[in-house]
Amino acid sequence: MNPPSDFLLIERINQCPKLASLQSINDTLANLLDSEDSFVGQIAEVIRLDPSLTTRVLDLVNSIFFGSKEEHHITGVEEASIFLGLNRIRELLAATPIIEEISELGKKNTHFSWESFWRHSIGTAILTREILSISENKVEQEADYVSGLLHNLGILILAITFPENFHQVYGSSHYSLHELTNKEKNLVGWDHAKIGAYYLWNHHISEEIVEAVHCHHHPEKASHNPALSASVQVAEFLVRSLNIKGIEKLPHLHEADLKSIEGWKILFGDIDQEDIEEINQRIISSVERLGQTLRTII
Repeated sequence: MNPPSDFLLIERINQCPKLASLQSINDTLANLLDSEDSFVGQIAEVIRLDPSLTTRVLDLVNSIFFGSKEEHHITGVEEASIFLGLNRIRELLAATPIIEEISELGKKNTHFSWESFWRHSIGTAILTREILSISENKVEQEADYVSGLLHNLGILILAITFPENFHQVYGSSHYSLHELTNKEKNLVGWDHAKIGAYYLWNHHISEEIVEAVHCHHHPEKASHNPALSASVQVAEFLVRSLNIKGIEKLPHLHEADLKSIEGWKILFGDIDQEDIEEINQRIISSVERLGQTLRTII
């Protein structure tokens, strides 16, 4: 059976309903919004913990600029929260279906674990920022964290828009990420990286973040900011090495293989050996802190 045409694929992605948030995050955010003592910074911190909520906040604020002469896109959650105001964020939260409701749209995708997806996403977000800092590269506002948080958004969209194909891909084990993404392409036409990138582009997210999501498996193909795509790839690799794999059934990764991936070569390929030792130690410390952090917030 041939995959659907690009036109059908785009139509189905465009019809994807608003993405769900984790109920505990919805509850925490609702309590903050109802409190007179809350600050925008606190609210932004909660929003940052959720990939779909982050997407919707950035989509809403950037849609105001879409189609105008304004070229600037807001990539920071706190800046977006200030711009929108607490009432708009409250409305956004009220209109958001919770994960139990969205699961019905996925036609009983029992293989999809939102908690596993979320744990992997938040871990990659934290480490993307750390890796980019260690490599002494910079991005606008929070594009590093947001790129890491949303890098696998296409998996969720695939689960909602192509539930039968999602089950075929994610219900099975794969020898490699390459095998998994090839199966996505064969069944659907695009892999989850391209699906997520298109969804974000269509929702007015900045070019920097869209490219990082699109190229996080192949950062050498990035033209706008290869370092950001590379940082997401390195971060995801390290998160997987902690056995925080998301929902993908892939072999365990080992830190010893880190230097063979393209992201590492882009970020650290030209670094002297003496400096590499220091970088290795900083990365090890970051990974250890991440493991402790994820245990406390989940």
